[in-house]
Amino acid sequence: MMRLLVTTLAAAGLLALALGGCLAPLPDPSKFFVLTPLGTAAANSMAPAGLAASAGPAIGLGPIKLPEYLDRNEVVTRAGPNRLEFSDRDRWAEPLDNNFKQVVAQDLTRLIGTHSITFYPWPATTHIDYQVLVDVYRFETDTGAKARLVAHWQVLDGSGKLLYANDSDLSEQAQPGEPTAGALSRTVDDLARQIASAIQSLPRRRRPGQV
Repeated sequence: MMRLLVTTLAAAGLLALALGGCLAPLPDPSKFFVLTPLGTAAANSMAPAGLAASAGPAIGLGPIKLPEYLDRNEVVTRAGPNRLEFSDRDRWAEPLDNNFKQVVAQDLTRLIGTHSITFYPWPATTHIDYQVLVDVYRFETDTGAKARLVAHWQVLDGSGKLLYANDSDLSEQAQPGEPTAGALSRTVDDLARQIASAIQSLPRRRRPGQV
């Protein structure tokens, strides 16, 4: 009888260990990514050193609209003309629309040389030299790790008059071993370069009191 009790207790102990192993949480395989602006140094997020606070045009950035299929944490891959795949492992570390907007702002800050970038919506009393609107139609990588950004964008003056409009279809190939977020970041940087070039080609209106 005692031997049977010991055997039963041992079996129960082994069963508890087995069940404990089965119920233990599995490691989270998720990886989190962000878009990055031109370069990676902290200095790239600000205007060149020595730039006066009043230098450079005042830019109003937005609205910037991304397609609704990107309104999720999962990284999206285009598997075909009419099929998208959502990763069960790769995640955006923050809402993609906010990350996209921040990267465009940092790139324009560096490319144009201005301390004055305001995000939409801004108070009616805020002075804006140029407003930049962006409608993104596609922003993802394909199964070959090639990133593509398709967007229509406009530059308006401070009163809302259209000054410049363009359609961009930009692509960048991810390098071997590089996260696709790196190639996607470069397409955003390319878009910012086009916008900056357009703004710099426009005549600069003097603000009241400027000479």
